[in-house]
Amino acid sequence: MICTEETIWSKLQTMNDPKLGANIVASGTVQDVALIDGRAMVKLSQPEVEAFEHQAMAGAIERELASLDGVERVSVTWDKPEEKRADVTSHGRDGVSLNILSETDTAMGTGIAEEIGYGEFGPDQQMAPEAEIPDEHWEGYPPVMQWDVDPSDASIESGESTVQLLDWHFELWWQKHPAGLMYVAIQAMHEDTFGDGSERSHPVGRNVVVNLVYDEQRKAVVSVYGTPRDFRPFIEAFQIGCDIQIPEGVEQVTTTKPKQESDA
Repeated sequence: MICTEETIWSKLQTMNDPKLGANIVASGTVQDVALIDGRAMVKLSQPEVEAFEHQAMAGAIERELASLDGVERVSVTWDKPEEKRADVTSHGRDGVSLNILSETDTAMGTGIAEEIGYGEFGPDQQMAPEAEIPDEHWEGYPPVMQWDVDPSDASIESGESTVQLLDWHFELWWQKHPAGLMYVAIQAMHEDTFGDGSERSHPVGRNVVVNLVYDEQRKAVVSVYGTPRDFRPFIEAFQIGCDIQIPEGVEQVTTTKPKQESDA
């Protein structure tokens, strides 16, 4: 039997949402389904608050759809829930935003060893080349577009989404620059399962962060940086989560397809 989108919808209708007491299609949890070149893509509704239930559901969907003939890989996506942002302050040139500390808060607390160079915010910074006002925006030439990225600027088009590929959850945040560039931050998270079946959510050492720059005119990633040895799964998560359309006639090569066990 050849797998079709109707086959996938039927399979999803057999899966119940324990929280809503109905199958995940009737409950509205599944918003859209697509099947392209052996890749089953499922879009879930946006969670109201947390996405823990969606993460567990995505794993179950992957297992169910992977059993269908003609499905070589499965990706499950959803938009991140809206979060109330704390007050932030922009630190100009590097585009980093940090939570504002109140006048009574300090980063180090009490008991500061001032006699060895520690102030209330830690040790004094080492001397380095810098302008008189290091937090001012760069107005020289050439322009540095990355420094224009500001997560707190609601006037700039930005968005968030979540992608699950195999056992990894990819959280994406992106912002578009007027010059036709898209700046994307991707955090990959993994869950460990204990012998009793319980899960430890995203332990230290299981979070990997990658940043990339996508040129909308050239339709290519022009910069990618981070700590993983293999950036390719992050590129694929970006393509799915930011809905980068694959041109007709171009075959998508994936690194996240489940590996086939060698014959004994």
